[in-house]
Amino acid sequence: MTHSEFEIIIKEGVNSCANDQGWVNLAELGTYLRQRGLQYGKLSRFLQDYQNIIEIRVDDSITPPAVYARLR
Repeated sequence: MTHSEFEIIIKEGVNSCANDQGWVNLAELGTYLRQRGLQYGKLSRFLQDYQNIIEIRVDDSITPPAVYARLR
């Protein structure tokens, strides 16, 4: 798969799983991406290659911290 094909699937995943503010929990996004055949190691590291389209935020107010993403 090409980088642009990955971008399309990532965008679809965020749009499909996001809450009203546009944020999606990485656990949910990871499930969506794996169901569509994307293979990666750690999702947060994988998404670092897509910072042009994805914004990441960590919620440290809970244990363990939750990581969220949304489209830029």
